[in-house]
Formats: sequence, structure tokens, C-alpha cells
Amino acid sequence: MELTIAGAGTRLGGRWVVDGVDATPPAGALTGLLGPNGAGKTTLLRLVAGLLAPEAGAVLVSDPAAADPAPTLPVHTMPRRVRARHVALLEQSSDAAVPLSVREVVALGRIPYRSLWGADPDAGAVDRALGAASAEHLADRAWSTLSGGERQRVHVARALAQEPSLLLLDEPTNHLDVSAQLALLGFVRDLGVTTVAALHDLNLAAAYCEHVLVLSGGRLAAAGPPADVLTPALVREVYGVDAHVLTHPMTGRPVIAYSPTGTVDV
Repeated sequence: MELTIAGAGTRLGGRWVVDGVDATPPAGALTGLLGPNGAGKTTLLRLVAGLLAPEAGAVLVSDPAAADPAPTLPVHTMPRRVRARHVALLEQSSDAAVPLSVREVVALGRIPYRSLWGADPDAGAVDRALGAASAEHLADRAWSTLSGGERQRVHVARALAQEPSLLLLDEPTNHLDVSAQLALLGFVRDLGVTTVAALHDLNLAAAYCEHVLVLSGGRLAAAGPPADVLTPALVREVYGVDAHVLTHPMTGRPVIAYSPTGTVDV
């Protein structure tokens, strides 16, 4: 699915939290959405998911029902059931206890496909999603017994059960150990699905994302390949810290080494 963010903006509490963002994440690739706390990342994801209607500009996606070349339409105008079949948003996970098994939680992602009688036309979809997220061993566990990392993996499986053509992830590596973080982002990168993931770790973004968008104060500060965007000047301007950008000896991708003195004078 092709995604175009065209001057999108919205206010919360009378303040513009996303303000005139223009971006075109590459189709079929992983885009990292970066920026400090309060930069507007979660709000932008909710605009892209169609959960919020922009007060300015538009968020456009290619019409999933049209043949190529597909026209674009505002994502928030899509019928909810249609949108849920094509756009999946994994929000920051909640610790709320629910009396469900893991399989039942993942099956919630199949609601847009169920008939009026509750039948899912694809009986194997839940198992495929669990397997894709390496969570099949958790299928019969009670949701309430899972660790934070296990819950995050199940959330990913639920999103995959929707079989989305646009996948949106809000801090998907929260609660995961290093090995699980690397495995998850490697998996998402290789899906071939247009994906936008809000990330805090610049090095994870540099290692796994084809494209990055950097927000600062609700505005787009920079966009492009990580090697072009994640410069010492950008890190200093947006995050207020000094950094050196090195080259990974195996991948050739950028590695950000932060100054041990921390915050710089601005």
C-alpha cells in the first residue's frame, strides 16, 4: 500500500501536536519514525491509521479495492471494516488484565474478516500469525501470565492476523531484550509490507530502517535514508546531545556514539 502524508496536522488541547508534515514512506519497506518524547510520533501514527481526522492537510493511501494504478483516498474516510483489513496499528501495549488466552487475543485481529455469525473464512490465519511472530509456543497460555516481552510479541501477532498492507507500530521494541529487539525488527523489515514504526533507539533505526522520518515539536525535521539523515548536526539539533556517527564494520550502516557529557548547552 502506498502512503502519502500531505501537510497533515492536528491539534490536541488547542496546540498543534502534528504540524504540516509532508512525507512519503517507501512502499513495502520499514520506515522509522523518530523524535524525542512529545515530538508527535504517536499522534502522527494515529492520523496515518485513520483514527484521527487531520485538521490540516491529508493522509492518503492507495485504494485497496482499485486496480493498478490505484487512486488515493483519505485513510480516515475508509469504512472502518475495510480499513481494519488493510491498516493495522500496534499501539503502546497496555498492562490491562483480560481473561483471554493468547490464541484468543491474536484472534481479535481477525474480527474484520468474520461473518455475521462470527465465522472466520480463514481458519489458519491465527496460527500463521502466531508462527510469524515466533509466538506459537504461547498460544495456550493465559494473557495475564505473560511477561512484558511476551505480550509485545503477541501484540505483533494480533496485528499480523489482520493481514495488513500498511503496518503501524508504536514503540514495538518496548519490554524486549536485545535479542528480541533485533529479531523483531529484522522480521518486520523483511515482511515486504509498508511499515512505519515509532522508535526511540536511533541505532536500531539506523540498522533496520530503509527510511526515517524525524519529528521535532510536531514538525518534520528531516526525512530520508538513515545514513543521510542521522548526522551529528541533526542529533544535536533535535535531541540536544553531541554524537559521533561511525560506520558499522559488518553492515556499513551508521552507528551513533553519544558524547559521555550528555546534554549540550543550547
